[in-house]
Amino acid sequence: MGELDAALNIVSSIENSKIPVIGFVYPTGSYAWSAGTLVLMSTTIAAMAPGTVIGSCEPVEINPITGQEVFINESKILNAISQYFMEVAEFRSRNATFAHDCVFYNTNLGPEDALKYGVINFVATDLDSLLNEINGSTISGGVTYYVINPEVTYYQPGIGYQVYEVLINPTIQDLLAGIGLFLAIIGFAVRHYYLAGGVGIILMIIPMLTGLSVNWLGLALLIIGLAAIAIDVHAGFTTHASLFITGMILTVLGLILLQPTYSPQSWLMATNQVEARIVLYVLIAFVGGFGGFIAAKVIGIIRTRPLSERLYWPINDIGTAVDDINKDEIGYVRVRGGEYWRAKALENVRKGSRVVVVGVDGDTLLVKPSA
Repeated sequence: MGELDAALNIVSSIENSKIPVIGFVYPTGSYAWSAGTLVLMSTTIAAMAPGTVIGSCEPVEINPITGQEVFINESKILNAISQYFMEVAEFRSRNATFAHDCVFYNTNLGPEDALKYGVINFVATDLDSLLNEINGSTISGGVTYYVINPEVTYYQPGIGYQVYEVLINPTIQDLLAGIGLFLAIIGFAVRHYYLAGGVGIILMIIPMLTGLSVNWLGLALLIIGLAAIAIDVHAGFTTHASLFITGMILTVLGLILLQPTYSPQSWLMATNQVEARIVLYVLIAFVGGFGGFIAAKVIGIIRTRPLSERLYWPINDIGTAVDDINKDEIGYVRVRGGEYWRAKALENVRKGSRVVVVGVDGDTLLVKPSA
């Protein structure tokens, strides 16, 4: 299963390849539905392992916000996709009727039926047995293939695509949305922790972005992550660094998703490695510079804090109210050039007004408006 545009690009690359391409639905228990069926039919040699399935190619439209799937029933679209499937099948001398029916009727076939009806060329239990089957066989078109001392190279998707698969997993999306909603409610319901609700909003936004391609999702996460870091630093870590940590995680995920990955050189069909590396190095330089700026801010804030709040209370110091604090209520004040302290107001104070520290109650400062 997959995006139609991506499948069409893969099919085009396979059909224009100067070397034979083998498609193998493997191991047992696997499937190649929808776009996977189209890709399999486009290969020079198609094979399936026992216990696998292909078919179910009716196109669906996915809402990028809700993730809801809606089957497309418009004849214009169905006829166009069906005709393309049939052309791909006929190009490889395969069963065009199946190509038509799997689009209109979601027909499915197991390996034995697929071989019987001319959809695939071989049924094999594993890669070695498949290569043995191919060796000396004449495929439709009159070409005889020989497999002599093959060197098998296994290639796995890069870490960026592995992370992408995790993020687009419906279970992970539901989990992020649920945790995000909970944090947002708590964050905005509890006074002084309203910025922490931003973490919840970010978690709810991520599932909405997973309809984007891997690179665009990476860029979106990178931007959101850097914005979250900047907001928390500017706010003086009033979220207890929760927004900062979330931003760091999103920034790292964004960089991972944006990291260019390459196939072995012999497999490359078309790629501009120079351009890809320039993009990567620019991103690293930008994030490195921004990270250095944030680190300097964090270090400056840490250095301004006293080594022990309990040993060094700012009695009689003048500060600024961070919140509107009514009499006998708790809020935050900023004293000594930027330190944030919990404070209890002995008289009403307004946000931004000057206050004087007159005492300490446990770990909370006692303040009143400065004369």
